Amino acid sequence: MKLITKLSLSAVVIFAVALIGGGYSLVELNYSNELKRTATVLDDVAAQIAKSQDTLSAALVVADETDTPLTITFLDMDGNLSTIVESSIKLNSAPSKTTLVAASKKSVNIDAATAYQIRAVKLPGNEFVLIATSTETAHHARDNNLLALALVSMIAIFLSGAAITILIRRDLKSVIVTLAGTADQERETRQSMQAFMGDASHELRTPLTVIKGYAELLASSGKKTSAEQREKAYARIVEQVNRMDDTISSLLQLAEVGSISSNSFGSVNLAQLTQAAADDLQALSPKRPIVADLAQVEVKGSNDLLARLLANAIGNINRHTGQSAPVRMSLRTERKVAVLVIEDGGPGLPAEAYERGIQGFRRFDESRSRETGGTGLGMTIMNSIVEAHSGQLAISPSELGGLKLEIRLPLN
Repeated sequence: MKLITKLSLSAVVIFAVALIGGGYSLVELNYSNELKRTATVLDDVAAQIAKSQDTLSAALVVADETDTPLTITFLDMDGNLSTIVESSIKLNSAPSKTTLVAASKKSVNIDAATAYQIRAVKLPGNEFVLIATSTETAHHARDNNLLALALVSMIAIFLSGAAITILIRRDLKSVIVTLAGTADQERETRQSMQAFMGDASHELRTPLTVIKGYAELLASSGKKTSAEQREKAYARIVEQVNRMDDTISSLLQLAEVGSISSNSFGSVNLAQLTQAAADDLQALSPKRPIVADLAQVEVKGSNDLLARLLANAIGNINRHTGQSAPVRMSLRTERKVAVLVIEDGGPGLPAEAYERGIQGFRRFDESRSRETGGTGLGMTIMNSIVEAHSGQLAISPSELGGLKLEIRLPLN
């Protein structure tokens, strides 16, 4: 059986049980209240007869004054019945002793061809006045209400079944699509994490292999190694240690960005941070022409993380472009988003790098990375910082000839 059918049947069954159970309870409650009302009438009549000096006269008067049709019968000590007042109920035989005892205390329901209630007033000499009234009206009302409940329940269950099936089918499809998307996203995340961990292992294993090789060379050759060879080996070891240190620092930065909660964010003057980054880049390369057109914009975020984002951006420019390559920075708002654009006049990236986008340890230009060093995680760290602020980072060719970074962040 399909899941949609199972859910629909379950929902319809629950609705039907609730509807029928609730309706039946109301019908029975109404029936019980009607029987109680009749019993109250009989109790009042019995009380008036019991306190009267002339029992039979009182019975006649009470029967005439009461709106409810009553049958009043006198039962003598020999068990003979004498009808005083008669209604639709005919008492042709004396009730049992058990019924008389019970009816002397409260009204008793009698299930006969014509259902009725009976009340007894005990007189001296073991004689009784019996008061009875029909409960057929209550029974008929109960039967009619049950029939109406059955018809209404059938119609309601049919309509609700159709509505529930339509709603469940529509919503379940949406849930299935969402779950499928979540599963795909989780699978992609797991694959990306596996690839990332593989890249990280490779990045750390490569310098370790070099360090191990030079360390074994120094240990095995001993005094046979010349001073120049030892100096070169030590230099390479230090270089690879520094490379590992950079990689580990980058990984720690990524972990730190991932652990930041948006609950700790506050108002950040993005224009002030960007101007400070432009000043730092100018200090690093005094001959570089830098244009900064910055509107006063505040965003909600982490001042430290956004400062690190801009530091990485100008660090990449300083590392990968000439000292005289121009840089242009602009900051503006579009609706509820701050748009920060940083462009440089460097050599830019290969065409496929813009299509490939930001991919963990994968460097945009392997030859440039060999010349300038780096872990390949700089842009990944920047992208993680932007995503932590619910923003977007895009790369594209710049009109200046180099790389264009476009950072979009929600306004404060």
